[in-house]
Amino acid sequence: MLQEISNERPLSGIRVLELSHLIAGPYCAQMLADEGASVVKVEPPGGELTRKREPMRHVGDEKVAAYYASLNRGKRSVVLDLKNPAGLDVMERLLASCDVFVTNMRVAALERLGLHPQALHQRFPRLIVACISGFGMENADAHTGRAGLAMVAEALSGATGLTRDHSGNPVWCGFALGDITASLSAHAAILLALRQQERHGMGRVIDIGLVECMLPMVSVAMGRVQVEDQACSGFSGSNGFHGVPYGAFPAADGFVNIGVNSDEFWRRLCGAMGRPELGTDARYATYVQRALRQQEVHAITEQYTRAHTRAELTAQLSAADVPVAGILSMNEVITDDYLRERGAVMDVDDGYGGRFVLPADPAWPAQDGVVPRIPRLGEHRDAVLHQELGLPIEEIDRLERSGAFGGAAPQRPAASPVTAASTVTAASTAAVE
Repeated sequence: MLQEISNERPLSGIRVLELSHLIAGPYCAQMLADEGASVVKVEPPGGELTRKREPMRHVGDEKVAAYYASLNRGKRSVVLDLKNPAGLDVMERLLASCDVFVTNMRVAALERLGLHPQALHQRFPRLIVACISGFGMENADAHTGRAGLAMVAEALSGATGLTRDHSGNPVWCGFALGDITASLSAHAAILLALRQQERHGMGRVIDIGLVECMLPMVSVAMGRVQVEDQACSGFSGSNGFHGVPYGAFPAADGFVNIGVNSDEFWRRLCGAMGRPELGTDARYATYVQRALRQQEVHAITEQYTRAHTRAELTAQLSAADVPVAGILSMNEVITDDYLRERGAVMDVDDGYGGRFVLPADPAWPAQDGVVPRIPRLGEHRDAVLHQELGLPIEEIDRLERSGAFGGAAPQRPAASPVTAASTVTAASTAAVE
């Protein structure tokens, strides 16, 4: 009995409906799916936006987008035309049967469909409605309705201003940090709301804006700027925040990150470089002095790093107890033994017999050996409508004739579909802007 309990995923029995696209909404719902929720992803006719984004993996006449695959494992796909009254009616019935609704569609688009989060809360008081947007739904003032990409949130939170090259110029981080922080915040808020739902039988509207979700990333910088010495705050360089030297440095075969965020680490680095005298040199001995002479410190550090490979630098600096890591390419990340041993990456069935290696859910790494699968477009329509709504096949046929599904026939399941309930997840739709 104890073994059975330990193998059950924590959100088993929770029903989630997803109406979202791109990253923030899909990743949040994917985490819920990884943790055992049954997630139904409602997609528009033709599929969610990322199904069409290159690069694609081609399997015979079929294809699967890496973008879509990275954010939608374990979900069940249902196609609905929400501009068709019959399709919208099916959506309403699915909402009535669910515990959680996840969306990152614009509020104006939701309102046009009669799916405004506050209106849904009135119609379905028990439903948890998680709405993720660029600037938030309430109290957004002049930002109301603006398009909000992750990089916009990163800029407005000050995060991009902290990511600088060695000349002090802001540099975009290169990935959708703002989307993922919003996904994680929404995920945590949903778990708290589920606890309240369990206690009191009531749902709530969760209003998540990308910008405020980025602020915790810069909390220390925000505090420091209010008290730090003006001489340091006015310095223009790659880093006047964590430490000096701190960041990416060239190696003989790529780059490494080195983090010297204390004077003791500086002395250790100097010893590893074969220049121990610099550790107590009055020009560099303290963080403030190194910050004021950052370009000199970078030149000293680069002279050392360029002469060694990433592996050599990692070995030498680790032996000196200086924080260091080789900067890996994505191909190196995929094959990294440490990440595989930690369970940080996992295999995902692409739906056509191939596999993707993708990040596992850090909050609940899968331990049951089940390989989740990417859903084919609309393939779970009949099963979901029959199981969740109790619709007979005759009624589903009638809805198809009425245009509820946009006239697109669902794709058939793969030859070896994953059927474990613990890996069946949410639904999302995209093109309702």
